[in-house]
Amino acid sequence: MNIESLPLVIPIFPLDGALLLPKGNLPLNIFEPRYIQMLDYSMKNEKMIGMIQINQKSKKTNGLYTTGCLGKITQYNETDDGRYMINLSGVIRFHFVKEEKTNEKFRKLTVDYSAFKNDITSNFKTTIDNKEFLNEVKNYLAKNDIKVNWSAIDNIDQTVLITSLASICPFSIAEKQMILESPDIKTIPERMLSLFKMSYTGTAEERIN
Repeated sequence: MNIESLPLVIPIFPLDGALLLPKGNLPLNIFEPRYIQMLDYSMKNEKMIGMIQINQKSKKTNGLYTTGCLGKITQYNETDDGRYMINLSGVIRFHFVKEEKTNEKFRKLTVDYSAFKNDITSNFKTTIDNKEFLNEVKNYLAKNDIKVNWSAIDNIDQTVLITSLASICPFSIAEKQMILESPDIKTIPERMLSLFKMSYTGTAEERIN
C-alpha cells in the first residue's frame, strides 16, 4: 500500500474515545442506521473508514478534531439482529481538509495524508527504555484498577503493545488526541510515557492550559 493509492474522500465515523493508530486494531459494533449505511458504502468501495474524534468547540471543522486515522476493514460479520461486527486495521493518519456535501446519512471528508506519509513504513521502535516504559504502564494500570496478564505483556510485540495500550487505557479525549497527533510514530510511545507519568500530578488538559 502506498499513499498515492489511498482515497482522498472517505466516509468517517466520529466517535469519542475510540483511538485507532497506524498498525493498530479497533473492533467496532455497528448498529445505528447511518453507520450501517456507511459500512455498506465502504464494503462496496475501498473498504476504508476514517475514525475521528468529536470536538464541539471547532466550528472550522464542523465539530471534529483536525486529525484522524484511516482504517481498513479486515474483519466483517453481520449478526442475526442486523448489527455489524467489524475490525478496523489502522493504515495512516490524516488531516481534515473539508467536509463533502452528500445525500447520504453519514459524513464524508476530503483528507490529506501528506504530513503522515511515514506511517505506512515506520514502526514503533523508540529510544525509550522498555523496562521503564513497562513499569510506568504497570503503575498506571494499577492506579486505574485495570488487571492484565503481565506474563503475556512482557513478551508481546512492541507494535501490538503500544497500539493496544493506547486503545484500552482510560485516557481522556484530549489525551487520546494528543497521542494521535504525535509528529511521527516513534513519538507516540514517548507521549504515552509522559501521560503515564503525568497521571500522578494532573491531566493532559491541566498541563496544556
